[in-house]
Amino acid sequence: MKALIISADNFEDSELLVPYCRVKEEGIQVDIASLKKDMPQV
Repeated sequence: MKALIISADNFEDSELLVPYCRVKEEGIQVDIASLKKDMPQV
């Protein structure tokens, strides 16, 4: 099983780390994606 956590701008560390650690404790592979509003277009 796999999980994806999506982070956004201006989040608190605990808003990412707590869910990440809980899911990892269950033996689930976790990936983190970051959404950036100010990303330059290529």
